[in-house]
Amino acid sequence: MDLPPSSYHDSPEELWYEGEEQGGIKTVIKVIPSTYHRYLDVLSKVKAEKIPPHWFCDHNIEMEGSLPPAGAIYYLSDQESDTLRA
Repeated sequence: MDLPPSSYHDSPEELWYEGEEQGGIKTVIKVIPSTYHRYLDVLSKVKAEKIPPHWFCDHNIEMEGSLPPAGAIYYLSDQESDTLRA
């Protein structure tokens, strides 16, 4: 199936900022296909800058010991190890 060349942007961020520069959400609505208009709130810059609310199922993950095990988390060559210790 051959698709026509896309006139859409690579990322939602590009889309949002272009829409903001050209007049806000109305411009974004024109650029986004109507199929996806119900998801416009995902592109809201105001909502993106807020912390999500707490839910009834918020919980901590309890782990034995409070610190991760000592040791390298990935391999370093001798030269890299020496540089790190210097």
